[in-house]
Amino acid sequence: MCGRFVQIDSTIARLKSILDFHPSLDTYAPHRHQIESYNIAPDSKVTVIRARDGNLALTEMLWGIKPQWFRDSSRSLINARAETLLKKPTFRKLLKQKIIIPAEGFYEWQTQQGQQKRRAKIPYYFYRADDNPLLLAGLYEKSANPETGEVVDTFVILTTNPNEMMAPYHDRMPVILEPSRAANWIMAETTENLINEIAVPPSNHLLATRQVSTRVNFSGVDGPELIAGIENE
Repeated sequence: MCGRFVQIDSTIARLKSILDFHPSLDTYAPHRHQIESYNIAPDSKVTVIRARDGNLALTEMLWGIKPQWFRDSSRSLINARAETLLKKPTFRKLLKQKIIIPAEGFYEWQTQQGQQKRRAKIPYYFYRADDNPLLLAGLYEKSANPETGEVVDTFVILTTNPNEMMAPYHDRMPVILEPSRAANWIMAETTENLINEIAVPPSNHLLATRQVSTRVNFSGVDGPELIAGIENE
């Protein structure tokens, strides 16, 4: 976790309408279009919030970093355990490079016994029960494309232990920031206390979930029908 998520409205107007954590949230020139996807997979371009000139700004980054110790350059590291950030050299060096990833929701899978004794992966969609976007904590770094040499910003999503609601589906869940504390994650010094604070799993009542179509299992498939309940198929 987290291996797929949804981002369909991360515009300035949308974020300012629900977040009161920073009045100067703004955008800058490279962010000229709205990214919309109901099935964001690793190595996709994503809208994120980062610090810029002392303010918060929207920008675009690729999901997944490529540490030098990865033997397979085609793979990306997409998640990082919040509890071990201070212990892992890969992430310790990124602790001043913090971001927020706005997301409508994310997917998780349960393995169930299917027909003919086959084990099926059943997808579930998780979202805020109040329908506001989730604010996920992350870290970013600059990575060079091994083929072109182009330097791009890439990121990982932080994870923590699941709450009781999430535990039946997975043993990890994304770090979800409360709107009133989100700016502090980016702007404050990264201490052990701050990490411990954000790593606390959210209330069991924060998220809702529903089973969705197995079409989401294919990264090339997109569209609003992916987050509809299977009863709506």
